[in-house]
Amino acid sequence: MECLSELVVFVCLICQGLQNKLIYSTKNTIKEIDLRSGNVSVLLQNLRSNIFSLDCDYKNGYIYFPRHDLNVISRFRYPSNKSYKEEDVISAEQPISLVIDPVYEHVYWTERYTGKICRCNFNRLNKACILKEDGLYAITLDHRNRWLYYSTFGTTRKIRKARLNGSENQTVIESVEVTGLGIDTNGWRLYYMIHDKGELKSSSLNGTNIIDVFSTNKNRTSIGIYVYDSNIYCTNGTQLLKVASSQAATAYVIHADTALTQGVLLYDEMGRYKPNWPFQNLKNYG
Repeated sequence: MECLSELVVFVCLICQGLQNKLIYSTKNTIKEIDLRSGNVSVLLQNLRSNIFSLDCDYKNGYIYFPRHDLNVISRFRYPSNKSYKEEDVISAEQPISLVIDPVYEHVYWTERYTGKICRCNFNRLNKACILKEDGLYAITLDHRNRWLYYSTFGTTRKIRKARLNGSENQTVIESVEVTGLGIDTNGWRLYYMIHDKGELKSSSLNGTNIIDVFSTNKNRTSIGIYVYDSNIYCTNGTQLLKVASSQAATAYVIHADTALTQGVLLYDEMGRYKPNWPFQNLKNYG
């Protein structure tokens, strides 16, 4: 009966047409774009903070985001038939970027000026700071190999990686001012946005074979990126762009906002119907 129910849900979704949504943030506001219709909706407003990052816990149905100016990690139910309402998860000191680990049900975040990477459980307990570095910015997770990738943004500007307990720290790429990180789980490549140059680049996971992917032609306005299904969704001042993950790629504008865009997240409607999607078999990598 359960299998039949899941099949019915799947068929219904096909009949309706899957509607991936692009969730993005501006200062004080989180918005949603329906990529099929192009409609834009405000999900949350008056958040009293810059919001530079978003990620989704598909299993429990939450989107998490750091409120940099309020020293807290927050979340909201998504999707919801009711009015969207944020709730605070745990205190943090000027958090700027976060990533969800769906396998062990943790949220990891970077603290801009303390140089700490911290984590807590989805149930808001067991907060721990796993490492301390130079000033920090972006963070992403290699789910298959169980590495955290992060960018230092203080006296040094690098991409580094560490195990989920903060051990085995090592530099991946030197001398880059990075505000956005993501991993393509099809080709297993690292993508990153160089903030001061507005350049999107990629490399092998060990930092070799660097490729110039796309230039936004704007300095210090491109912040967050989100890599999904061999496409990169990124910001470019007030614009939201979709870029194919290939060398010398072109981009097209999904939406032009009136405010500076900051964080971006591609939400897959099918993610709700796949337990622990897309990482069901990765606990062996813990």
